[in-house]
Amino acid sequence: MTVEAMVVLLGAHSVGVAHCVSFQRRLLSFNGKHDPTMDPALDSKLVKVCNPKAGRVQVSPPSAFLDQNTSFIVDNEFYKQILLNRGVLQIDQELALDSSTKDFVSSFAVNGDKFQKSFADAMIKMGKIEILVRNDEEIR
Repeated sequence: MTVEAMVVLLGAHSVGVAHCVSFQRRLLSFNGKHDPTMDPALDSKLVKVCNPKAGRVQVSPPSAFLDQNTSFIVDNEFYKQILLNRGVLQIDQELALDSSTKDFVSSFAVNGDKFQKSFADAMIKMGKIEILVRNDEEIR
């Protein structure tokens, strides 16, 4: 898999959620300082999601959508958001900051059709990866 293919596959984060425990160390109220790679407005929003009101019964751990705008659609909005420092997970935000991946992020952010085609191609390619079957190998 190429670097571009891995960046496009992380675009699957345009749907789904992350439990607060996965990203709360990035939030001001949890680590005592602002994460400069996170938009302060997103930080405030996530703090409210991750700090449920006292006395409220929780059925499951609090979580937040990875894509704050189009949470149920696989689209390029995820890339637009991480360019604005609105990545919920650190690994997502790093895609827009790292010199080896930021050009791919920018390209997908401005061209939704390119993202859709690249995503489909990468999923097909990933589906062709052989499963390890020998005793001396480990699947992770």
